[in-house]
Amino acid sequence: MSDGTDELLIRVQKLERELSELRAREAIRDLLARYSRALDWLDEAQLDSVFFDDAEVDYGFFKGSGKDFKPVVMQIELSTGRRWHFGAQVTIDLDGDAADVMSYGIAIGAQTEAGVDGADLPLFMGYYLDRVERRGGKWGIARRKYVLLAGTAVKEVGLDGDMGALHKIGAASPQHPDYWPMKE
Repeated sequence: MSDGTDELLIRVQKLERELSELRAREAIRDLLARYSRALDWLDEAQLDSVFFDDAEVDYGFFKGSGKDFKPVVMQIELSTGRRWHFGAQVTIDLDGDAADVMSYGIAIGAQTEAGVDGADLPLFMGYYLDRVERRGGKWGIARRKYVLLAGTAVKEVGLDGDMGALHKIGAASPQHPDYWPMKE
């Protein structure tokens, strides 16, 4: 009769594998969130934690390395006023220290200047096809293709009176009092 040690050891090893996989999946989701937050708050340091410099990046209008993409995308974001990037429906096919990831994205911009109500706001919808890798214990994007499904403009809805301040937080930057960076 076994004292149950072997069965317990097998259960513990299985739980450790499951925990390791769950941690990897959560780290990948955090990686995608850091991308959105880096663009929303114009945080170049945070964007550096998203793409590996040697990443292959294809956004249609840009094809090149992660290192070359970062200043290009930051310049675009600087020109759009306030912006919000949303990611959803993240699918992760994990294989050790690498994963194929698909996620949907919606991005919208807004004017930050006072009195610019009724402006056209750019709205983009698409999805990301990513290859992410864990290098030196850190997850990053090694390859990304963005597929734009639709782009349009919507009218900004102004809020009058005291409620108008709710959507006018001013220019976003890592120095904004409401900003807090995500830790890796």
